[in-house]
Amino acid sequence: MTLNSDIYDLIHKDSKQNNLIEMDGIIAQGILYLIRNKSFYGEILLHLNRDADNTIDTFLALKWSNNQLELVYNPSHLKDDVEGPNDLIAILEHLVMHIVWLHPLRYLKHSQLNDVAADVAVNQYVSDVYSKGWTLDKINYQYNLNMKPNLDSSQYAKQLYDLFSQDRQDGVGKLDNDNLRIVDDHRYFDDEGNISNQDYEQRKKSIDRLLRDAHSQYRGELSMSVDKQIKSVVMHRINLQQIVRMITGNKRNRRKKTYNRFNRRQPYRMDIAGRIIRKSEYVNVFIDSSGSINDDQYANMVSVVEAIQSIPNIEVNCYTFDVEVHAINNNLLANKRLLQGGTKYQRIVDYINEHKLSRQGCIVFTDGKGEQYLSQQNLKIIWVLLDYKDELSVRNQKANVLYLDQIRM
Repeated sequence: MTLNSDIYDLIHKDSKQNNLIEMDGIIAQGILYLIRNKSFYGEILLHLNRDADNTIDTFLALKWSNNQLELVYNPSHLKDDVEGPNDLIAILEHLVMHIVWLHPLRYLKHSQLNDVAADVAVNQYVSDVYSKGWTLDKINYQYNLNMKPNLDSSQYAKQLYDLFSQDRQDGVGKLDNDNLRIVDDHRYFDDEGNISNQDYEQRKKSIDRLLRDAHSQYRGELSMSVDKQIKSVVMHRINLQQIVRMITGNKRNRRKKTYNRFNRRQPYRMDIAGRIIRKSEYVNVFIDSSGSINDDQYANMVSVVEAIQSIPNIEVNCYTFDVEVHAINNNLLANKRLLQGGTKYQRIVDYINEHKLSRQGCIVFTDGKGEQYLSQQNLKIIWVLLDYKDELSVRNQKANVLYLDQIRM
C-alpha cells in the first residue's frame, strides 16, 4: 500500500521547510488514501481535528484538546519520520490502532517502556508496519524473549518491567536502538494524569462514539481481532434482569386483583379486592452442546443460566441442543454434556412451536455456527454468542444478538 508519487515528491521536495498548508494537505491525502482502500481507518481519522504543534517529538501524534482527540503534526520531523512511500500510511494506521485499543485513555504513566509495550501491541494489527517501528518479532529477537502474540499492552509492559527490574530505570537505556523508534509521540496520552472523573468520562464517550460510528459502517472490512476489540469497547453492558425483560416484557411484576386476599388499605372491606403479584414468567433457555463447543465454553454458558435461575418470579426451562433439542432437569444442568454432534437451529424453532412455547421468552446460548435461514421467525428469541469474534449465521436475526461478555451478573 503506497501513496502516489506526487504526494511522496511533495514530502521530499527541495524546499527548506514545507509550509503548514502543504503539511495539512499531505496528511489529508494520506487519510483520503485510507478512505479509498481501508475505509474504517480513514473514517476514524477524518473525524479528528488536525492542528500544527511544534512541541511533539514526531511528525504525527494524538493529543487531547477539550476532551476531544486531535491529530497534531510537527513539520520539522516530516522528512525524518516519512522516509519511504509506505511510511505515512503506516503511521496513520498505527495511530488508529492506538485509538481502537484505547491507549489515549489507558496510559497511567508515560515512560519509554510503556511506549514500546503499546507499539508492540498495536503493530500486530497494522497491515503496513512502520519500517522502524517496534514489533513483537523484533523485541523477542533482540532481547531473547518469548512474549506471546495478541496480548494487551499492559501484559507486554509487565514482562518488560520484569526483564529490566534490576536496572530500576524502566528499561531506559536498554530500549535505546538506532534502528527502532516510537513512531508517534505518546506523551499526551495520559495528560499527566491530571484529569477529573468527569473529563475522563467525556473522553471515553468521545472515543466510544468515534469507534461505534465507524464500526457500524465498515465492520465487514475489519479483521477478526480488530472487530472483536471494537465490540468490546462499544457494546453496552447489560444485566440479566434487562435480558429477561427484553423477552418477557415488563409484565412479570404486575399485580392483579383477587378477592382471596384483603385489601391492604381497607382490610375490613370484604367488597374491595386485594392484589397479588401475578404468576411467574417462563423463560426457555437453549444451550449449544454441539461439537464446536468445548467444555470451558459450556461451563461459561451454564454459569449464566444458573444466574438467570436465581432471578425472582422467573421459571427457567433448560434444554441442550445439537441437531436435536433435549429437555434437561435443572439440577443436572452443570453435568458434563453428552451431546456433541452438529448444530441445527431450526430444531429449536420446531420445538418451540410443537410445545406451544412461542408466547414465552427464549434465550439461545451458542457460538453462532448454524444455518443461514430459519422458517417461522416471529418468535421471541435472544441469541447470546460466546465471544465478540463470533457471528450469528442466521441472517435475519442480527438485531437480537448479545455477547456473553456484555452480560453483568
